[in-house]
Amino acid sequence: MGGGVQVEKRRPVSLTALFWRYLLTVGIGVAAAALAWWMTILLLLQWEAVLPASYAASHVAETADLLAERFSPDAIPHYYRWAVFTAEGETVDSGSMDRRRLEYARQSLLLGGVSARSFPYTQYHCLVPLQEGGVCVLQYDYSMPYAVPGLALPEFQIFATLVLLGLWVLLAVLCTRRYTRILRRDANAITGATRAIAARQLGQPLAGTARVRELEEAMEAMDLLRQNLAASLEQQWAMEQQRQRELAALTHDLKTPLAIISGNGELLAEDALSAPQRASVDAILRGAGRLEDYLERLRAFSAGGGEAEPAVETALTELFAVWRAAGEDLCGPGNIRFLAAEPPDVQTCVRREAVCRAVLNLLDNAARYAGPGGAVALSARVEGNMLAVTVTDSGPGFPAEALVRAGKELYTSAAREDGHTGWGLCYAGQAARDHGGELRLWNTDRGAAAELRWTR
Repeated sequence: MGGGVQVEKRRPVSLTALFWRYLLTVGIGVAAAALAWWMTILLLLQWEAVLPASYAASHVAETADLLAERFSPDAIPHYYRWAVFTAEGETVDSGSMDRRRLEYARQSLLLGGVSARSFPYTQYHCLVPLQEGGVCVLQYDYSMPYAVPGLALPEFQIFATLVLLGLWVLLAVLCTRRYTRILRRDANAITGATRAIAARQLGQPLAGTARVRELEEAMEAMDLLRQNLAASLEQQWAMEQQRQRELAALTHDLKTPLAIISGNGELLAEDALSAPQRASVDAILRGAGRLEDYLERLRAFSAGGGEAEPAVETALTELFAVWRAAGEDLCGPGNIRFLAAEPPDVQTCVRREAVCRAVLNLLDNAARYAGPGGAVALSARVEGNMLAVTVTDSGPGFPAEALVRAGKELYTSAAREDGHTGWGLCYAGQAARDHGGELRLWNTDRGAAAELRWTR
């Protein structure tokens, strides 16, 4: 048996139950506050701190008899307002009435003692004929006066009502804060879990729990997501490591046949060759040199040491010379006529290897589909702040589907049944976009055209 005390996990409640619990708590609190308020009023009445609302009405006849015998303002209790008028309604003494209530009293006198509706209480009147002449009008209402006159306090019933409303508001605020704190705590737990997953902190269970059942289920789903992501990333990492090992091994294995090609090409170059033979051997050596550069870069990437190629200022004529030589090497063995127009003499800031590889992919595609006896043309032009390199061929052109989807990874049109994966156009399009440009494809009346555009 363990020595520690196991804390039982609090059972979560549903949102519906939490809502009804909130309403029940507020309802009970409202009823309790109203009961306490009413009991307080009864105690004040019992202690005679305040008088009943009917107190003035029940004692008005007694007060009227006293005033009829001998009028004295000091004999009028503080819960009455009074004024003295002539029988015709002329004011003799306004007494304790303000202008509005004085007008109510005059109208009551002229109409025979009627009441006057006023906010918040209806004003009632008692007409007392005086021995000295004239009429004293006593004005009262059904409010609860303080027992002690002259207190600098608000009118009791209005004050008591405001106190009750204030208690209800305070109760609602406290209950709302309590239940809002529960929801906020759960929301913070979900937010923390989301941030932990976004930060790829997947090795440990998510911290925190929720008291609301629906939010607790969301937390459990997020924890399951964390576990699945952790397993997926671990599997992906293992696959990536395996891919890098295989790529490194393949790169190493390719060096042997490449060394054989380069060595034999160099031996052939030492022999006495005709001009066409010399051109073919030179093309072999240039191609082997480019392949060696590619393999070296591939080896660096597979070892995790590859860095993005920086953009450098380069003359377009210098790049064009490389493209022209590559085009001649690609078209020569297939008896394909290669045409290269003179490029404009401008400078461009590019990642040299990326752009060269993109253009060489376009030339390779053109030479493949031009076919023996066909033609491939290379040209470049300046359009504002854009450079455009165009490669055309005399092949069958692009199918309609290829014009829409070509350039996407691993896309190969149905017309291409040579096993080509479409990486060439995909890479060329990506290189153009990396330089703020695009790859355009269209058909001419003689074949296909591909244009690589980028910002100078």
